[in-house]
Amino acid sequence: MLDRILFLFAEGFRNLLRHKLTVFAAIFSVFMTMIIIGSLLIIGKNTNKLIFYLRSKYKIEVFFDAEMSKRDALKLVEDIGSIEGVRNTTFIDKENATRIFEKQFGENILDYIDRNPLPMSCVVNVNRTGDFELDIFPIVKKINALEGVDNVEHQGKLIQRIEDYHNRFTKLFFICSIIIIGITITIIYNTIKLTIYAKKDLIQDLHIIGATNTFVKVPFLIEGVLQGLIGSSVAFIFLSIALKIGNGLISQFAAITIRMDPAAASVMLLIGILISFIGSFLSVSRFLP
Repeated sequence: MLDRILFLFAEGFRNLLRHKLTVFAAIFSVFMTMIIIGSLLIIGKNTNKLIFYLRSKYKIEVFFDAEMSKRDALKLVEDIGSIEGVRNTTFIDKENATRIFEKQFGENILDYIDRNPLPMSCVVNVNRTGDFELDIFPIVKKINALEGVDNVEHQGKLIQRIEDYHNRFTKLFFICSIIIIGITITIIYNTIKLTIYAKKDLIQDLHIIGATNTFVKVPFLIEGVLQGLIGSSVAFIFLSIALKIGNGLISQFAAITIRMDPAAASVMLLIGILISFIGSFLSVSRFLP
């Protein structure tokens, strides 16, 4: 039994060495496929981090009527905090508004007028957990409906734009991955087909001496798996080196680090082996019934 297993693996390795040009084409196609998929995985992962960071910065600024008392304003802040989707609120009274104005514009407004014209307000932070799109317009609508609210400033359009671009990238990532995987499977399919044609006489001899169909097919499947393993491994090493060099260059201009998911290696190897196995299996099933 062990001898048979060793023979099958040895045949799979020999197939790689016997048909160097076609095998190189298959391995290179897997390599390019995994470079693209790996790059998309890295971009997608870091884009998600950026989206989560921006979500943490989403806020709504609510300005109250100028004549409202502080007591009524505090009650209004409590009402805003009870709205579904609101995480917390920060109340800004007239004194704090004056300090904020002076910090932003470098002048104290009370130096020019006796009465503080700045309205009281509050900053509203919204819930940001989960991968769902953040829709703040229902919250804004409820805040606007409260009595005593003069104006609401928010980043709704910016939020929608960011989320829209993120969704478009996710869809593009999925479509590109499917197309690239389909092309690679086709190349693996044709590579194994050429190998089968080249070994037609040997296959007939094996059948004559009583070899089963499974025994004949396994070396070709092993060949396909090895192509996927080699191509995806080289692609991961290449991406790791490129990422290290790229981060070194980026660090000279900005404090940004592009990271690769620790599971990326496993994912790339799995995808590379899987698409190679599918391509070789389809070819074997078609030409070695």
